[in-house]
Amino acid sequence: MNYLKSTYTAISMMIILLAFPSCDKYLDVQPEDLFLEKSVYNNQSSIRNVLNGIYLDMASKESYGESNTCTVLDVLAQYYDCSVSGHPMNTLQRYEYEESGSMSELSAMWNKNYNSILNINLFIQNVSPGKDILPGEEKNWMLGEAYGLRAFLGFDLLRLFGPMYQPDSLSAAIPYPLTPESKINPVLPAKEVMELIIHDLEQAAMLLENDPTRSEGVISNSSITDQYFSNRNRRMNYFAVQALMARVFLYRGDVTAARNKALEVVESASKFFPWSPASESNPGNSNPDRVFSSEILFGLENIKLKETQSNWFSASLNNANILTPYPANLESIFDKFDNDYRYRVWFTVDRTTTRTNKTFFKYADIKDNNLPFRNLLPLIRMSEMYLILSECEPDITLAAQYLNTLRKNRGLPDADFTGKKMDLIIKAYQQEFWGEGQLFYLYKRLHQSKIPNGSGGTGNINMSSDQYVVPIPQSETLFR
Repeated sequence: MNYLKSTYTAISMMIILLAFPSCDKYLDVQPEDLFLEKSVYNNQSSIRNVLNGIYLDMASKESYGESNTCTVLDVLAQYYDCSVSGHPMNTLQRYEYEESGSMSELSAMWNKNYNSILNINLFIQNVSPGKDILPGEEKNWMLGEAYGLRAFLGFDLLRLFGPMYQPDSLSAAIPYPLTPESKINPVLPAKEVMELIIHDLEQAAMLLENDPTRSEGVISNSSITDQYFSNRNRRMNYFAVQALMARVFLYRGDVTAARNKALEVVESASKFFPWSPASESNPGNSNPDRVFSSEILFGLENIKLKETQSNWFSASLNNANILTPYPANLESIFDKFDNDYRYRVWFTVDRTTTRTNKTFFKYADIKDNNLPFRNLLPLIRMSEMYLILSECEPDITLAAQYLNTLRKNRGLPDADFTGKKMDLIIKAYQQEFWGEGQLFYLYKRLHQSKIPNGSGGTGNINMSSDQYVVPIPQSETLFR
């Protein structure tokens, strides 16, 4: 199915919304065949609900709830052993993109994320005109979020389905629709898509200039009268836009711009997004903060995280269904260093089952359902800014300081950078972003010709553009 043909179906589905961040208050909506666009944008409450619906859609399993983070993208990065015959991710791990199971997963990701973009376009189209339905500053913030989200989604679609950006930025990549009309959008060169992404981020930053996050940080429910603007780390806030710019500039190869943006975030946002203390991941903590929530610049509220944990990572699953790391690979990534905050809180042997190897617990539920980090799915975090600074900083001493700041706040000793800067940075990405879908993009950006084989304790997989460039789904290309 061409994603443009499903625009209005997705729009009507999107409107069944909540009063953010709780997920149990839904709007009554008109039946799909009676749905009138204008009735959704005629009051403040409905407009707020529409934007919330975009965030909810992004948290679905075909998008960042699973595929774009902890399942498909992490399988492509070889985090897991999917070698058992019949495993649903077996062909994806072997980069057999034309196989039916792989095509189904990738087509679902493509359709869901483009539907979100088209819903964003409809939102921008209806909210932008000079109407007095929204107070001026609120309108700016909401439009800023929308432009930032379009850039976020478009950039990940470019990173997954686009060419190796360096040196193939002039090659055909993906569509980047700017309007919600049902029409076939052209497949643009990667360079042009990148320019549109950066333009959207610049627009978002301008609109979010007075974002309360800049003066108050995350903002708890108890500290603000209008709850809609609480929990800013669950929305595309000003700092998240700047951090995304750093990520985008680095992918484009503009190391100076990437360094400057990352430095701006570190210098301006650190007081609001501090490092997670060691106590949050101590063994025996009944409510561990496994996502290091204080550091998350942007994440999604995902009430189905515990279902994802049960469906993919539970130790009770058999080997033909579970996503679990090959034991020797896991030990190699974390150097068997048990005091690493991530290693000790994300991986353990579940003694309630017969399984003897460590399984992934990052998204397991906690006992206290009222803690603010429950259901928080990280998408952009402060630690990435330190890694960008370390990679882009030409002064080797200062570059080492940035990486070692991250290591210190993960319970690790300082590393000697001498002659192995990029090896240490790659290792840090492998350790830091498990379950967040970033490692495959790192390998692709760096043109890694060999990456560790997720299905064995030794050996590597030879990588080329055939493995890194995921083909656009046939449903999108057949009628062009």
